[in-house]
Amino acid sequence: MASADPVFSVRETHGRVYRPGNRLIAHSQDVGWRSIHAAIIEEGPFHATESAVPHPSLIYHLSRPTEVTRRIEGTRGEKALIGPRRLCLTPGEATTSWQHSGHPEILQVYLRRSIYQSAVSEIYGCDVSAAELVPRFAIHDPLLEQLAIAITGALHDGTAEDGLYIDAIAHMMAAHLARAHSTRSRPVRTVPVKPIAGWKMRRLVDFIEENLDSDLTLHAMAAEVEISPLYLARAFKAAVGQSPHQYVLGRRIERARELLRNTSMPVVDVAMAVGFSSQSHLSHWFLRQVGVSPAAYRRQDRLSEPRP
Repeated sequence: MASADPVFSVRETHGRVYRPGNRLIAHSQDVGWRSIHAAIIEEGPFHATESAVPHPSLIYHLSRPTEVTRRIEGTRGEKALIGPRRLCLTPGEATTSWQHSGHPEILQVYLRRSIYQSAVSEIYGCDVSAAELVPRFAIHDPLLEQLAIAITGALHDGTAEDGLYIDAIAHMMAAHLARAHSTRSRPVRTVPVKPIAGWKMRRLVDFIEENLDSDLTLHAMAAEVEISPLYLARAFKAAVGQSPHQYVLGRRIERARELLRNTSMPVVDVAMAVGFSSQSHLSHWFLRQVGVSPAAYRRQDRLSEPRP
């Protein structure tokens, strides 16, 4: 079942990935991410004003400290030497001027506006206009850093094709931005997550089993039981002890093991049958979860069969 959102394309961003003088290292558009748009870029010297786009953006500096100047229209300019692990957050609908003369390597992430709107509605029960993002410049935020590292890793190591994993990161990022970097930010009191009704959990588990070969997204699963994606992510983990992504991944690996043991399907067909986008995508996760490749697992299983 497809998500309500289309692929998050570079046309919805400021287009830095295609700016002359920049070297594109990795890019999310080609693997079909919908919740976020991300790119790893080695930037050349830069002096430009970027017009407003609806989606908030985050820059995580990976290497090469660079003196950067930023001025968001209607605010005072900011200037700092920004090194690795520092972040800049720019709200959506902001016309922003940037300047630097270095060659920093950065991760640039755009969060789809509707994802942030959903988090604001879930957390505060209000429209996004009452919880606007606050600009941040050269900050250190441990949780945002971990999410940025996860996105960077996904772009580099082959998990980029796992849309459910990226959806989970996007919703976590949106919730954290609303809580820690919006005009409504305040100390958060930990409140137990209201459990998902038993019949909804059963329906959701059945839905996952019936659609392991499909594009299972948080949006699709939440829609099946008529709850919000953000609530699903929290309540599912409280009920099962795993995030939706971890649970679906585990079920796909287990289904793949069954097919490898009990059929002679080619590994590439097994991958498609259990919802992986390619044989390499299955192999990546199978090796991490089981400890051997799918082909090696099949050979081991057959060698262990009793001989007549």
